[in-house]
Amino acid sequence: MINAPKKGYKKEKRCRDELIKDGWFICFKSVRFRFGCIDFAKLFDVCAAKGKIRLYVSVKHFGDSNNYLPHQEAIKQFKEQYGLIGEIFELWLWKSPRWQGRGINKKFFDGEWIKILL
Repeated sequence: MINAPKKGYKKEKRCRDELIKDGWFICFKSVRFRFGCIDFAKLFDVCAAKGKIRLYVSVKHFGDSNNYLPHQEAIKQFKEQYGLIGEIFELWLWKSPRWQGRGINKKFFDGEWIKILL
């Protein structure tokens, strides 16, 4: 059985670590408590700042091929309604490390972020 909250927390932590390494200051991270979590505007897991630029990131697991289209539309609507100049809205999809292929064609692929700018 997969512990979904723990899986999500690991992805969010990996995202924050990468942003800190790139020089971003983390202003907000989603807060977990016993019965759920609190996200910024119920959409974004991480909010970061670098100078006058603000970055809003929603972190998801790379799953089926639709890439969370309804979630992307909700972010676009939020951006149109509340977005300011100097704000970046992104959806980060984590593609887990995996083996692919069979026999002598079997290859290992490292985990990677697929970043969708909205």
